[in-house]
Amino acid sequence: MTMLTDKFDAYGDALPGVARDEREAKTASVVLSRIGQYAFWLLVVVIVSARVIYYPANPASEFPSARAGVHAALR
Repeated sequence: MTMLTDKFDAYGDALPGVARDEREAKTASVVLSRIGQYAFWLLVVVIVSARVIYYPANPASEFPSARAGVHAALR
């Protein structure tokens, strides 16, 4: 593991301005990541809920006979 010379002083201590900026950037990144994850799962829940509400649970009930269902599946 290598240390970058511009982020540390000559004695190996972290420069105060750089450490603070990285911490703030990391915090913002974590917050944006969490928001993205929640937005993704909210979209998944909305899509699955719409699928359950607007489409029948049993597609076989749409066909009067098994032959009609097989014919529709092969199309």
